[in-house]
Amino acid sequence: MEGVGLTNGEIIAVGSELLTPDRVDTNSLYLTDQLNGIGVEVRRKSIVGDDRALLAAEVRAALANAEIVILTGGLGPTEDDITREAVADALARPLEFRQDLLDTLMERFQRLNRKMADNNRRQTFVVQGAESLPNPRGTAAGQWIEDDGRVATLLPGPPHELKAMFEAECLPRLIRRLPPQAIRTRFYRVACMGESDLDQLISPVYRPFENPVTTILAGLGDIQIHLRARAATAP
Repeated sequence: MEGVGLTNGEIIAVGSELLTPDRVDTNSLYLTDQLNGIGVEVRRKSIVGDDRALLAAEVRAALANAEIVILTGGLGPTEDDITREAVADALARPLEFRQDLLDTLMERFQRLNRKMADNNRRQTFVVQGAESLPNPRGTAAGQWIEDDGRVATLLPGPPHELKAMFEAECLPRLIRRLPPQAIRTRFYRVACMGESDLDQLISPVYRPFENPVTTILAGLGDIQIHLRARAATAP
């Protein structure tokens, strides 16, 4: 897959707790920043509860529209952790037991002088053809899956585990496969003018261009103009 056009991404956060007012999905903000930094545009983010069929459908839709799909959460040992199964369903691949993952888990619990509950064995299964990603900060291994020129990555939900795994395991793999690309953004702030008046004034300038993309946002006390450009090289 060296040099293929991995230019657009989608992020799927998994977990019913993220659909309540008690939890905020901060992982997608971090991942968006990291992906933009290597020139990958995030086209869509979604949150899916602990529903295997619904998540499988979301994964299929994401892989049909983006070259890079990152899933966060749902890799733990409990019954509501269904990301592995849902991705396997979406790709029509079976799950395979990995003895090396079981050995790593058992060693981890032995070091902590704790007995390993049997349900931890759920974390020793990977989607057929997937490359497991080590997790030195937790028990849930990640997964890197390539399918028909696209990439699906399964990352743990706890932010300290996700960030360490993404930076150590995913970023190097993505950079090796990315074409030359960069994203740059510039912001302008305009005061003493309404949003519609400002748009009427500047739309003849920006409307003919698709790159950069222009977004106008109403803020508290001013109007913000966001210009977002994408190119093969950065200035």
